Amino acid sequence: MTQLNKSPSPSILLLGDSLVATSQAQIGKRDLTMGAVGRSRIADVVAIISRIKSNGLWDKAGGFVVGVGINDAEWREGEDLQSRAIYFRSMLDALVRACLDRPVSILTIIEPDKEGAHVDRFSRDLIERQNAEIRAVGNRALVFDMDVKFRASLAKAGLPVSFGFSDGVHISELGYQHWKPLLHDCIQAIRQR
Repeated sequence: MTQLNKSPSPSILLLGDSLVATSQAQIGKRDLTMGAVGRSRIADVVAIISRIKSNGLWDKAGGFVVGVGINDAEWREGEDLQSRAIYFRSMLDALVRACLDRPVSILTIIEPDKEGAHVDRFSRDLIERQNAEIRAVGNRALVFDMDVKFRASLAKAGLPVSFGFSDGVHISELGYQHWKPLLHDCIQAIRQR
C-alpha cells in the first residue's frame, strides 16, 4: 500500500506468488508496483484489491497483472479436486469483479516440470482444471497463456523445459531470461488498454 500511495500516477500492480515476486519486473519501471509475495493464493490477491479500495487508493491502480494458482493446487489442501476447482472458479469471478473498471490480466499457471524437489506437492490435474478456468474468463479479462508461451520460448531456444526450472516448480535464472520478457509483454498489453 505504501508503494502505491507514493506513486505519482496510476500504477500497474503485479500481484501473485513467488514466480511474480522473484521476477523483479518492477525494477526501473515507474508505472509498476510489486504486490506479489511467495506462497500467495488467489484469495490473497482478492484481499489485496479489497484493501486498495478500503485504503482510498483505487485511483492509484491503473491495472493489474495477476499470477497465482500454483499454491492453490497443493495436495495438502485436500483431494476433492472438483470442489477445489469450483472454489478457484468462484475466486476468479470475484477477482474479475473486484477489478471493476481497471484492466486485469491473469497469467495461466506454469505446470511443474516432471521432476524436482517440490513437484510432488502439487496436483497436475488440478492445475489443468485451474488453467481451464483461467482461460474461460477470457471474455472478461485479458488471459495471458504464460504456460504455453514459456514452454514455446524455451523450445525456440532449443532448451529442454527442465532448464527453465530450479526445482521443478520455481523458475531458474535461465528460465527467467524467457519468463520475464513474456511478463513484460503482458504488462505492455495492460498499458495499451
